[in-house]
Amino acid sequence: MRISFVVTGSRGDVQPFIALGRVLVARGHDLTVATHADFHDLVTEAGLGFTELPGSPRDFTAHPALAEALQKGASLFKAARAVPKQSAEATAELASRVAAAVAGADLVVTSILSRIVFEDDGSAPWCSVTWWPLNPTAQWPAMIAPRIRLGRIYNRLTHWLAGLLESILVRPYREHANLTPLPSSAPYRDLGRAVPLLCPVTREMFTEPKDWPKLSHITGYWFWDRQWTPSQELVDFIDAGEPPVTLTFGSIWPVHAPDSTLEKVLGVVRKHGRRMVMVGGGPDDVPDDVFRVNDVHYPWLFPRSSVVIHHGGCNTTGEALRSGTPQIVVPTFGDSPFWAAHAHRLGAATEPIPYPKFTAERLDRALGTALADEQLRRRATEVGEAVRAERGVENAAEILEEWVREWRAARSDVDAG
Repeated sequence: MRISFVVTGSRGDVQPFIALGRVLVARGHDLTVATHADFHDLVTEAGLGFTELPGSPRDFTAHPALAEALQKGASLFKAARAVPKQSAEATAELASRVAAAVAGADLVVTSILSRIVFEDDGSAPWCSVTWWPLNPTAQWPAMIAPRIRLGRIYNRLTHWLAGLLESILVRPYREHANLTPLPSSAPYRDLGRAVPLLCPVTREMFTEPKDWPKLSHITGYWFWDRQWTPSQELVDFIDAGEPPVTLTFGSIWPVHAPDSTLEKVLGVVRKHGRRMVMVGGGPDDVPDDVFRVNDVHYPWLFPRSSVVIHHGGCNTTGEALRSGTPQIVVPTFGDSPFWAAHAHRLGAATEPIPYPKFTAERLDRALGTALADEQLRRRATEVGEAVRAERGVENAAEILEEWVREWRAARSDVDAG
């Protein structure tokens, strides 16, 4: 079976698809990942086919207007409006390249962002992937809504409002690409109903509520265990003393002022008698008690860390949970406040420190708790064991293969009739 993945966004969006792709290739399928040039080397390192899509996540995350908006405590929607919009021509080009990338495929799998510029022509089965529980439910509020307990009516209302906001954001892209409009006020309505919708997060946080459509699945995280060898310098640094604190802000580093962030965090880390590994960001020259690395395999580094300080991306949160290491989450926008809150609710992370309130004083309190609270450290270990026991990529591969069989059977019945 020839499978096409279509993924736009950051590395946190792309790497789980790589994990799933490797499992599907091992099961005998041919697979190509269509994504930005930023991730060409990562995709080909994994032995998967690559097709380039235009654009780069840095066009958004590294734009000065985004950092300025978030420093004022802006919401995702206000922050998105602060960054110059992609032109109609660029959107049309992206949609054209997506259509070319999926032509002739036996199965198409889109990320939730790339679904916006994908058009189903009926020639092959397809499905989508969401990084948070997307389908409306009375059991919990929408991802962007305040986490307050006002009951089933409030929860349903938040999902309706989220659908309206999604429709406002999605509609211009579909219009610029000359694609069929998605359902008004609920652009993702068909996901989980007409086609499968997979959510690759731990079932320690969520299981499918009874009012979800039958094709919506929470699979467990999709982890890629790369063939990766650390430098001897990194190994020596790790082994030279107490486990260090790891600081990583992933694709959100451009939002932070790297020099002042290093100074602030390092001052707190030193106060607690620890050293630090800094992943990305920051100046090239760092003090002797800091090891700076641009590319590192989290499953190697996180278990060797005393605490992980991160931005709350879905898959960085997942890697931290899997490692069993206590977390301090500094959410910025999008789904990061959502994951920060749930990591804390699980008992594996301290209370989140929202980006506008990321002060040395608050970090000092959080780091003291993460290092000394035995209940938190024990709970992080328990959650890690549970997450490692999940079969996320295998579950997803089985769902996809079964969906293709069902789609083909239904198509055969229609053709026979």
